[in-house]
Amino acid sequence: MISKYTFLTLVLMLFSSCKNDFLGEKSTILLNSEHNKWLKSNYGYQTWIPTKKDLEIVDKVLEKAIENNEFDFIKDPVKENIDKYPYKQYIPYLDNNGDRIIYLNTFCLPPEEQVFEINGEYEWKEFDWKNEYYKVDDGGFCYWSIIINIDKVEYSNFMVNGP
Repeated sequence: MISKYTFLTLVLMLFSSCKNDFLGEKSTILLNSEHNKWLKSNYGYQTWIPTKKDLEIVDKVLEKAIENNEFDFIKDPVKENIDKYPYKQYIPYLDNNGDRIIYLNTFCLPPEEQVFEINGEYEWKEFDWKNEYYKVDDGGFCYWSIIINIDKVEYSNFMVNGP
């Protein structure tokens, strides 16, 4: 008999291997990244697996945020301009109320390399943005994020990484 943890890990691995079937090459769902682990250890947030319908809700909520002038750097038409920020990381978690949340992290271009500290030394290494959270300090309008509550169909914490 396998443990509950082993079963969950196998399910997440199976889903991870096919998670981009409805996303395309420029988007990913992070289920087992260091950021997911950080959310769990610091806030107790559990990961959940979004469906295509859940991601359609994300798009609808983004359109609502644009209509509310949250995105002053994006002008009409909505869909055309959202596509200017084509690289997306969807980070799903359950908040303390049990609501299904997706933290959406977007950027204009994917990182090819990033500086990593290894044994006290810094070196450039390839960065796997499809499996690890891409955090940018500043960076301008090319990097923005938003928290979307799937169950309440609302958004919060819209943030541009720099003016």
